[in-house]
Amino acid sequence: MLLAIVNPFKSDCIVRALSLLLLACAVSACAPSQQRVLPPDVDQPPPMLRPEAFKAPPQQMTRRLTTEEQLAELRRLEAETRVAPTLGKGDILSVSVYDEPDLSVTGVPIRPDGRISFPLIGDVQAAGRSVDALADAITERLARFVIAPRVSVIVTELNSLNYTINGEVTKPGVYPLVTDVSLTQAVARAGGFKKGQFRSSSVEVADLSTAFIARQGQVLPVDFTRLFRQGDLRFDIELQDGDYISIPSGLSKEVYIVGEVNKPAQFAFREAMPMSRSLALAEGFTREADLSRVHIVRGALSNPQLIVVNFRDVLNGRAQDVQLEPNDIVYVPPTYLSQWAQMLNQIVPTITAIQTGIILSNSVGSSDDG
Repeated sequence: MLLAIVNPFKSDCIVRALSLLLLACAVSACAPSQQRVLPPDVDQPPPMLRPEAFKAPPQQMTRRLTTEEQLAELRRLEAETRVAPTLGKGDILSVSVYDEPDLSVTGVPIRPDGRISFPLIGDVQAAGRSVDALADAITERLARFVIAPRVSVIVTELNSLNYTINGEVTKPGVYPLVTDVSLTQAVARAGGFKKGQFRSSSVEVADLSTAFIARQGQVLPVDFTRLFRQGDLRFDIELQDGDYISIPSGLSKEVYIVGEVNKPAQFAFREAMPMSRSLALAEGFTREADLSRVHIVRGALSNPQLIVVNFRDVLNGRAQDVQLEPNDIVYVPPTYLSQWAQMLNQIVPTITAIQTGIILSNSVGSSDDG
């Protein structure tokens, strides 16, 4: 009687609901219990990653050039920077006029004002002119007094052209460029590389891997190691006026901090020397400093490894710091420079000025002690 008064539609819904409930219980009873299953070759869960691993790594900017690429770039820069030598203050000349012995003079110095004195015509500008240009100038002015003069100019002492070699050579300093001088000849004239004692043996202390030669503010891609250790004379270039050769020490450990900082200088390297802490030695930045692209230059300037770090991100914990190595150069570029070649043109004069200042300071100190 009870079943007769129940709504047939509702009865059907109840039956279906009970059936689904029973089916769900049966499935859950048959299913295995859920556990964390490790791969068979793992005994325990992997350790948590250190927070440093989540920080942005420093950016490697350059690929080191091969030897052939260095030579090709060297030839290009040699052609680009080649200039005709000109006369300068302190040079000594001999000037002769064909078939006019009274007008031939020897030992004529180019005065500090850049001029020489010559019979009949007085003072003539000599500094900044080539030998041929000076001969033409004298000829033109003599033509008012001599019929068809033929003038010859010979340099007897070339004192205005020079090059500088600093660092681990026996006799560093400024040398006159009287005749053609190659890089190996320049090192020989400076007495060769310095030697030190190691375990009762005499060893060279020069670090050729970071040596460089700069010309007109540009570093020439000369591989000093291949030239002096392996005898690859393809890198034995002829020097020009104003060339600067740097031979760092393999024993000393320094880092350079240069660019848009308040105190660019050379600092003693210390173990565990992070880039961020080292920048504090430079006593702040200029207004032009681009702290998002701090460059760390590692290895030879002629073929360096570049590491670019966002200094702001390092301070905020979003980027990894970089541990410096001996002879690293930390360069803070200005915002308006974007190309590495442009930055290198800024780095080289600063490095040479710092090195020259240290050498001059040491020389003054030595003379004072004497």
